[in-house]
Order: sequence, then C-alpha cells, then structure tokens
Amino acid sequence: MTSLHTELYPDAVSRHGKTSEAHRISRKALRDELISGLTGAILAAFIWFHLLFESSILFGRAAYDKLALLLEHPLPIAHVAVIGIGIVFFIHFIWASRKIPGKLQERKKMMELGISIKKANNRWQQDPKSDIRLRKHFETSLWIWQVRTGMIVLAAGAFHLVLVAWNIFTGMGIEGQTPGISAEIAVSRVESGLWILYLVLMITVVVHMSIGVYRLLVKWFADTWFVRKYARIIFYFLLWFFIIVGAATTLGLAGPWEGVLS
Repeated sequence: MTSLHTELYPDAVSRHGKTSEAHRISRKALRDELISGLTGAILAAFIWFHLLFESSILFGRAAYDKLALLLEHPLPIAHVAVIGIGIVFFIHFIWASRKIPGKLQERKKMMELGISIKKANNRWQQDPKSDIRLRKHFETSLWIWQVRTGMIVLAAGAFHLVLVAWNIFTGMGIEGQTPGISAEIAVSRVESGLWILYLVLMITVVVHMSIGVYRLLVKWFADTWFVRKYARIIFYFLLWFFIIVGAATTLGLAGPWEGVLS
C-alpha cells in the first residue's frame, strides 16, 4: 500500500506503506536488532567453547596442549577463529553501542536509574522530586549491568584479542618461541600478573553473555511456549556455571589448581 487516492487527498500516502518513513525506520530497527542479536549469539557460543577449552588446564598441561594442537593441525582453526571473532566482536560493539547512553546527561540518568532500582523496595519510598521513580525491575537492572559490563569487555576483550593474535601468528618477539597456543604461554601470561585482568574479563564477559542470552530469548521467544521463567533458569545456569568454571580455570592457569582433575 502506497497511495490512498482519495477524492480529498488524491496524492495522500499511507503512513504505514512500504515507502513511508515509518516503514523505513522500522525496517532499519529490525535490521539493527538482527545484526546485534546474531553477532551476540555467535560471541556467546564462542565464549562457551573458549572457557571450556581453557578449563582443560585443570586436567594438566598435556591435556591443554593436546586440545591446542587439534585447533591448529591439520586445519588452522585457531587462526581463522581469532580473525573471525575479532571481526564479529567489533561489529557487535558497533551495533550494540546504539543502546549505550552517549551523552553525559543520559549517563547520569542511567546512574540515577541504577541507584533508584537499588534503593527501591516494595513500597514507593523514593525521592518525590526525581523524575525516575520505580520499583525493582529485573529486566531494567539487567540492561544496566549489560551496559556496564559491555564497556569493560570492550576494553579488556580487545586487549586479549590482540594478545592472542600476536601469540598465534608470531613468536611474540621471543627468540626460539614457536607461534601458536600452548599451556606454557597461557600459564606464563597469567603468572606474570595478568591474572587480575583475566579475572575481571572473565567475570564481566560471563555476566554480559548471560544477560545477552536471556534478553535474546525474551525478545524473540518469550511470547511462545518458551515462557520467561525458562529464560531466567537459563540465565542463572549460564551465569553461575561459567563463573565457577572461569574461576577454577583462572586458579588452574595461576598454578594452584593446575592439573587438579588429572
């Protein structure tokens, strides 16, 4: 539907026609949501695999090196993955950043929103002068934490991707060092003091991923047989399962729990 062809307005155009501004805006919004959601789903799946792969250090260095060898020979899976994930990572950031408050005033509003939710209880006991007055709201709280963790993941994750790419494609400037993934390099990175960075990155990326999966499920499937309760169960499972696995892996790479399951 494009033109209405009425007697009073022969050239009138429907507000909801395919050539209308509303239709164009809605199509762009849908495209942006699909790109953001698809790239987020790819990154979530990669995080699951990556954390499980790193947890092989709990079975000892030999198990870690054996898995690393499978990712590099006979096919250079690790080489392709680090490039592909790097591209998806930055595409996801560009499209997902549409929802991050860009102006200082908007960020202040978001901070006020977070404080209001934190202080909220069963009754309306908030500042009556504030234009943000609400009860605790699960989805809103998750959105705030997704924004917060997303900004940390962007900085720490970009550093980690560059470091891993440097490790996979070069000898990292160390004479006699063979390019590629190995338990020796992974352990040395953590033991050198980067365990703090990796612990922060692990926690924030798991929180961000768990919230992202929950919001994807609610956005695309909540009105079907897949009720919101199921999405919450998946959210809490992903959050605590990978927090535990990630914390144990960090301890394994740092030394105390290396090979504890072997």
